[in-house]
Amino acid sequence: MDVQRFSEWLILRNALLVLGPLYVAYWLSVFVYRITFHPLAKFPGPKLAGATFWYEFYYDVWPDRYQYMWKIEKLHREYGPIVRINPIHIHIHDPDFLDPIYAPPGRQKRNTDPWFSIATESGMMGWSLLQTTDHQLHQVRRAAISRFFSKSAVRQLEGLIMEKVDRLLDRLATMYRTGKPEVNLTHAMAALTMDVISSYALGGDMGNLAREEWGRDWFETFRKLGMSRPIGRQFRTFILLSLEMEPWFVRWFNPRAAAVAERAKYPMQSIQAHITAHEKDSTGTEILTNTRTIFMEILDSGLPPQEKSVGRLNAEAFLVLGAGTDPTTRNLTVAMYYILADKAILNRIRDELQTIMPRPDSAVTVADLEALPFFSACITEGLRLTNAVSTRSPRIAPDHEIIYKDWVIPRGALQTPVMQSLYLLQMDPNVFTDPTKFNPQRWLDNPSLKARYFMAFGRGNRMCLGMNLAYAEMLLTIARLVIRFDMEPLEVVKERDVDVTGDCFNGITRDDSPGIQAKILKDRLLQ
Repeated sequence: MDVQRFSEWLILRNALLVLGPLYVAYWLSVFVYRITFHPLAKFPGPKLAGATFWYEFYYDVWPDRYQYMWKIEKLHREYGPIVRINPIHIHIHDPDFLDPIYAPPGRQKRNTDPWFSIATESGMMGWSLLQTTDHQLHQVRRAAISRFFSKSAVRQLEGLIMEKVDRLLDRLATMYRTGKPEVNLTHAMAALTMDVISSYALGGDMGNLAREEWGRDWFETFRKLGMSRPIGRQFRTFILLSLEMEPWFVRWFNPRAAAVAERAKYPMQSIQAHITAHEKDSTGTEILTNTRTIFMEILDSGLPPQEKSVGRLNAEAFLVLGAGTDPTTRNLTVAMYYILADKAILNRIRDELQTIMPRPDSAVTVADLEALPFFSACITEGLRLTNAVSTRSPRIAPDHEIIYKDWVIPRGALQTPVMQSLYLLQMDPNVFTDPTKFNPQRWLDNPSLKARYFMAFGRGNRMCLGMNLAYAEMLLTIARLVIRFDMEPLEVVKERDVDVTGDCFNGITRDDSPGIQAKILKDRLLQ
């Protein structure tokens, strides 16, 4: 028996002696190829970044967390406006070179990068619009639901948004009357945005505006999902398996991933009800009432049957919930903070609002509010400073070379992702003087600024589908809050609670931030 064990040990040792050096040699050859013979080897950038993804891991996962974007900013200062930031990515920082990447002339295709978005061909990370990498398939899927998020559709459903805003105001008024004037605006706005998007798109109000702590558990779920992206790029299989496994099993080794996996299945019951109803009456309906949902849009569309499966509908629904909650929550809270923190701006907004809202409970429409120049400029400036989506945004031109100055970014089989970072663009001092300052006047003094450089919702045929809904929520919510209540920021530390300190697709604040809090000083309706 001892001889047999010794023989097995020898076989294992010899295998390791052979395979170990082969493994090391393989990766050394890969690293050498990447920095010498690879088509991107000629681009400026640190050799280590070009050789291995572990360079990005160091700044985004460990020992640093979510910091690679700021390292990229430093690399641009060292190497110039175009830099190779990992083995496959070319990063450009040039505010005047947005359209060639994101909104090219003609009908040039723009795919997205499956490595960066952790996208798959099917499943939760492949079926949704955001995760669709192929240009053609993305256009087909977007066309099926774009009417649902059009400006006219949002206008027809303004009543739904106003109903949720009224619930928010009623709860805040009750808190003030009962001697509890402190409110966590981050949690309150998350409840509002999730109730709006769940009612608007899925046909069922989640009821977070009435829940204890504003249903913050859902908000934390979407935040955790976003924070998993950097590590998911490095350990793709682990993240994908976590989403597909049963939540009880995932909870055993990763409670954070379990919460996401569990809530990812939330829309299933509603989806099955919609499919059953659609099978009974497939004639379709128009967007005329609040009962129209995103499921109906897809089921009534000309998409093939596989595009209408329960799994794909669920993936799309979960994306809509997350995209309609997390970024809009931050947009609302940060804009409210800057408005409340500057009395001169607050008073100027009130003076303008009172021309169309003479009473604290005056009715108002999105069209009315859009016509107010200073208030609209405040919303735009809030969106710029919020950086709710801060990430770099890769695009692949499969059929055309992208030429930047003297550099030709390859097309064809190499499929090189080229990108700019939204945060670096929105905070560029060469475009936005004193970029960390909340200055709505900049948009009024230079009207062309928005068309040329505003990137809060992206650009081109992949720009944010829910832009019109987000604008409507911001306009109606902030106007009603400002005209109804006197409020002030409460124990807000700007560097901790407001400023973006990490990038994991969404811009995030420090881990120790309790959110943006405020105190209600007066309910103007009680005067």
